[in-house]
Amino acid sequence: MKNKLYKLISALFILVLFYAGNAFSQEDLTIHLMPVIPQSNYTNPAFMPSAKIHVGFPVMSSYYFGLSHSGFTYKDIVKRLPNDSLEITMDNMIDKLGKKNYLSANIMEELLSFGFKVKKNYFSFSLTEKVSFRFSYPRDLLSLVWKGNGQFVGNTADFSGIGINVIHYREYAVGYAREFTPKINVGIRLKFLQGLMNVSTKKNDISINIDGNDFAHTATTDFLINMALPEGVQDPLDTNKNTKSNFDFAKYITNMQNKGYGFDIGGSYKLNEKIAFGASLIDFGFIHWTTNVHNYSNTVESFKFDGLDINEFFNSDSTQAGGMENLADSISEIFKPVKTQNDYWASLPAKLYLTAIYSLTPHDKVGLLIRNEFFNKSIHPSLTLSYNKWFFKALSASASYSIMNRGFANIGFGL
Repeated sequence: MKNKLYKLISALFILVLFYAGNAFSQEDLTIHLMPVIPQSNYTNPAFMPSAKIHVGFPVMSSYYFGLSHSGFTYKDIVKRLPNDSLEITMDNMIDKLGKKNYLSANIMEELLSFGFKVKKNYFSFSLTEKVSFRFSYPRDLLSLVWKGNGQFVGNTADFSGIGINVIHYREYAVGYAREFTPKINVGIRLKFLQGLMNVSTKKNDISINIDGNDFAHTATTDFLINMALPEGVQDPLDTNKNTKSNFDFAKYITNMQNKGYGFDIGGSYKLNEKIAFGASLIDFGFIHWTTNVHNYSNTVESFKFDGLDINEFFNSDSTQAGGMENLADSISEIFKPVKTQNDYWASLPAKLYLTAIYSLTPHDKVGLLIRNEFFNKSIHPSLTLSYNKWFFKALSASASYSIMNRGFANIGFGL
């Protein structure tokens, strides 16, 4: 039963990788260019919605899910033959990968919100649950798994940049925006952050050189992984298999020990009746993690080892779960990470939005958005073009086209 379950999970994970490149929800890219609705204020606190007052409750408030993958797609790995049969082309898939590739997922649920206008001022409050998952992996990693280490004999396999960042936190935000002149709006949102769970790869520079003569493996490592887990949850890297989890959900969601602070800031400028610009910095902040903390690090100039048997994972005589445990134990034995339990600070994945809007008519606008997300010491840009139509004061629609994650088939709609 367990073996079937792990096979199902593996299949679902591969399907996610296949389709994630086009499955990413473009909500934050689309609504940003609809400044009259309350949710656009979340991506630029200077935007003031047209309604004088708005209130959001659980279930009836905003909910957002986004999934993105910058690596391979279904067409890169599955080829349809002339006889309509399908062929798996792993080599082609690996060739399509970038040097570094990213898989990410985001969930945001607005639990409570309200906002109101007083003359030229706009005040707002929101309580939001946020979950973010980001995994980065190098091309050499999948190439090693599929083709083996023979391709790297006499060369170096570069695994730098591999990492995982998972964060679950609750955001309490108070916002203020003001129309200083008919042309200039400025807004800011201050946030208190309640950290609930975090896994953060602070640094990860790993490479393995395979000597062309004696095939000796020489590894160079410099990594640091921080974890702040819910109380009662077992450390996944703990080699003590006798440790049991005792997770308490009520304690988890009410934990106030991991505190953080952040802010959003933005502005808009109306050049004339036709052209307007906007800029904003969103989710700039940090959380101090102190609950059930584990740190794993290894800073070694270089060391030699006999190699790693990937077949331990694919061994058909054992379950995939057992194979994964064997492989994890082998990696742990080779790299021998040092474990500590020190509190740490971790930043949020900040985003920078730059916009330009052109009014075709009072009810028709086109927009351009450049969005940059900062993650894993890299900038991840996207470009969005949109068309927005106002039918009447309470109803508007938007259609958008985006270029992101090395993909060109990203379409979004908003109403």
